[in-house]
This record gives sequence, structure tokens and C-alpha cells, in this order.
Amino acid sequence: MIKANNEVQVNAEFSLKQITPIMSVFSLILAVLIFVFIQIGLIPMQAYFSFNDPSILVVSTIAASIGFIILSSLLAMLMPANLIDDTNKTFQNETLVTIVIGMLVIVLFEELLYRGMIQNGIFLVFKNEWAAIAATTLLFVFAHKRYFKKPFMLLNIAFPGLLLCWIYFYTDNIIVPFTIHYIMNTATTLLFKYNVIRLRGNDY
Repeated sequence: MIKANNEVQVNAEFSLKQITPIMSVFSLILAVLIFVFIQIGLIPMQAYFSFNDPSILVVSTIAASIGFIILSSLLAMLMPANLIDDTNKTFQNETLVTIVIGMLVIVLFEELLYRGMIQNGIFLVFKNEWAAIAATTLLFVFAHKRYFKKPFMLLNIAFPGLLLCWIYFYTDNIIVPFTIHYIMNTATTLLFKYNVIRLRGNDY
């Protein structure tokens, strides 16, 4: 159903405005935990903020961001609107400020949790980077289990999740996957908002 003001009316589980304050609190808690882990020597600072080769950081960020935006856009244009999660459809109806801030907070939470805590924690236990990458990716996919009946969306979660895990270990700098993740999510949402790309099957 389409609203009179051309917004999509769907049954969303949450809105960006609702989830932003909650994610802000959780992000702060995770940041404090990571700071404690660094201070007690459990995880070295170098594992989070390595700047040994700035050119690699820049190239990785730009290349992966562009690639993910293209992938997300292609998948969005190819799959019918009914295969896209209802909650995701509502993001484009938010104001520009809400999208920019909301995506920032959500991505910060996810990166601190999955790359910052889980991936590093698994690596500490098993001392194997690929085990940490695979396990973290699976947990990231499972956290988006509402996509299980929407395989195209699941692909758009699994592949970026896997590559973000690899890029984190490749660069040893959590700012890189955070930046890529944020650019991908925000850019794709804005492309929908301003009708650069449209959902198949919708006439708005």
C-alpha cells in the first residue's frame, strides 16, 4: 500500500528514531568495555587503530565502499519490493538528519560489537583469523534472521559482513570497516530516498 504522500506504508519492526537512542547507549557500553580491554592488555591498541600504511587504509575504504554501494544498488533494483524487509523500506522515509545520525549510531554499535568485541574475542581463543572471520560473519547473519525468508537481502548481509571482517584483520584498524559500513548503508538509503534507485513493483 502507498500513502498519499508517496511514502511506503509497511509493518516495520522499528524506526530509526526509535532505535537510535537505544543503540547509542549500547555503543557507549561497548566502547567502555573495549577501552578496559585495551587498558588491561587483553587486546592491544594496535589491533584497533593501526596506521602503519595509511595508503592501504584509504584505498581499502574507497574501493570497498564503492563496490558495496554498487552491489546493494544492483540487488535492490533486481529484486521485487516484496522481497525487501519491511523495516528497511521505511528508512528512506526518515529525514536526512535522522538517516545520517541513525545510520551512524547503528553502524557504530554493530562494528564495536562484531568486529571490536566478537571477532577479536574469537581470535584470542582460537588464534586463527579465518575461524574468527567465519564465526563472526555467521553471528552477524544470524542477528539478521528476519532476512532468512528473503535470500537476496541475506546475501546483501552475508557477503559484506564477511568482507568487513577480512578488511578489519587486513588493516588492523576498526575505523576502516566502520567507514565502509556507514557509507554503504547511508548511501543506499539516500539513493532510495531521492529516487535515484527504486524498488521494483512500486510506483512511487
